[in-house]
Amino acid sequence: MKKLKIVVLSLFVLGSLGSCRDENFGDLNKDKYGAYDASYSALMSGSMMSFAQNGGNAYLMNPQLYVQYQAQSVYTTQQIYGFERGAWGRYYANQIVNLDKIINDYSNNPTAEMQVQGSAENMIGVAKIFKSIIYKRITDTYGDAPYSEAAKIGQDIRTPKYDTQETIYKGIIKDLQEGRNMLNAAKTAPQGDILYQGNIGNWKRLANSVLMQAALQLSKKYPGATGFAAQTFKEALANSGGVIETTAQEAYWSFSSASLVANPLNSFRAADYYLSREFTESLKGAANTFNRTSNHTPDTRLSVFSTGGMTGTGLAYGYTVDNLSAAGLDNTANAAQMSTKFKGADAPMALFTAGYTYLNRAEAALLGWTSESPAAMLTLGITRSYETLDARYGSAIKADAVAYAAARVADMAANPAKVIAEEKWVALFNQGFDAWSEWRRTNFPTLVPAKNAINGGKIPTRIPYPLEEANYNTTNYNEAVTRLSPAEDKNTSKFWWEL
Repeated sequence: MKKLKIVVLSLFVLGSLGSCRDENFGDLNKDKYGAYDASYSALMSGSMMSFAQNGGNAYLMNPQLYVQYQAQSVYTTQQIYGFERGAWGRYYANQIVNLDKIINDYSNNPTAEMQVQGSAENMIGVAKIFKSIIYKRITDTYGDAPYSEAAKIGQDIRTPKYDTQETIYKGIIKDLQEGRNMLNAAKTAPQGDILYQGNIGNWKRLANSVLMQAALQLSKKYPGATGFAAQTFKEALANSGGVIETTAQEAYWSFSSASLVANPLNSFRAADYYLSREFTESLKGAANTFNRTSNHTPDTRLSVFSTGGMTGTGLAYGYTVDNLSAAGLDNTANAAQMSTKFKGADAPMALFTAGYTYLNRAEAALLGWTSESPAAMLTLGITRSYETLDARYGSAIKADAVAYAAARVADMAANPAKVIAEEKWVALFNQGFDAWSEWRRTNFPTLVPAKNAINGGKIPTRIPYPLEEANYNTTNYNEAVTRLSPAEDKNTSKFWWEL
């Protein structure tokens, strides 16, 4: 087997130590009992589990707060939009490095022993698809980012350039298509695939579904029915590999606290987070100022999301502790929280669902990109969302989907784009990054900035770059900041696909 060098990287994986001399110390600091070989299946599973378990504010919670799924009750810095630097070391050091190693080594005459762990076609294909998902997360969060020169410290690239978001998106789309086209169910399945357990058909569906999502994210830049985004969407929808349409085809992370692999939401202190009142009232269809949607029909998905069922009330969003009390809105003694079905140590977590895929098809149809019916796709998106909750979380609500979907189709008469975007907001519950990207692009639901916002009263549109970048990759960092609008590394600046 080829030797896989385990490189110990700082959190600034892209090479921040350009001023240091390289010295060869041989085996002086080598632990004779340490593991210096790793299997390619371990690299695959390690990158996936690292991504699935991303926790903390910049990696998980901030977008949940920005889209007002949750509200804070004690430490409120994030929900009032305090300036906080981001973090991307895990993406590069723990995930992309592994996937690049798989792609590079399997592209260079893989040994027979390597191919026992998966054929070159399937190992490279899955690695390219999953790497694209990671890079989409990075660029949707920060804007321009290291891409073509990223994670290449082994090539002595210590201060990588920042590629434009346009370049990154087109690279993502290219890799998704190439990875999908390489996959071959007749060849040895990829080992270390903890997402689909080597199911090549589902990886093709995931690739096409992500392609459609990426295409819609570019709809402001390429709005036309014959433009780049529409062509990308239609190519993916028509591809023989199919798209995610059933609960069995969905991409879900599984966790096991007994195996020390817990759902990352479980590590957040329960007393600090509640469902937002804006979210609970919107799903109740309440006729009050907390409802941020056009919905006026009770949505029983709330009974699955909330500890308070259909009657519990969330915590008003966007206040400091003192101002929440002064406004007479402090109901922390009995406010609804996220159900342990979603934040329990062993609770599954969605990566990509059938409901969301159908809702993307509804939007594409509304844009005139396809000949499908927006109303029919909306209906399927809603019903699949209900079915997923029953299948994954043990609820029994799918019988309610038909009436609710019919009511939302009727609501489309006033503003169909708004209804589709609002239903994405609900279907993407607990998938904060994707929901945040949708909201920034569509401006629906009609979210109101935090009452006590300290950033000028704007819901964040990005997370500022990591501090290490400003300190050690200064030239490239400064250049990237000039391409923001305005050209400041703030959480209110916007990047390419937002403009």
